[in-house]
Amino acid sequence: MRLDRIEREEEVLVDVINCLSQPDLNDTSLASRTMDVSEQGMKMSSGMVIPVNTIVALRLDLPTQLYRLETEVRWSQENGENTLGLLINKESQDIGAWAKMFQLDF
Repeated sequence: MRLDRIEREEEVLVDVINCLSQPDLNDTSLASRTMDVSEQGMKMSSGMVIPVNTIVALRLDLPTQLYRLETEVRWSQENGENTLGLLINKESQDIGAWAKMFQLDF
């Protein structure tokens, strides 16, 4: 059985890897917070606007495990805070461990 979205607020370190629309953002690092997470992606609040289609690396240091994931910004909203929807790359370094977090055995 798999879980869907989990509301979870965790600090995440973000490194902009490739931003075609604003190349000056490349190599920018910032701290952000997750809002909810799923096996395939997450919603995150950010201190800055990160354009759609930007590739970002994430480092989530949770109490039980460190996750390093590469993601793509799929949507972005500015509604008092910058909110991003991220799709996790299936080739990410820690994708296997990340996916296990969403599986339940009965």
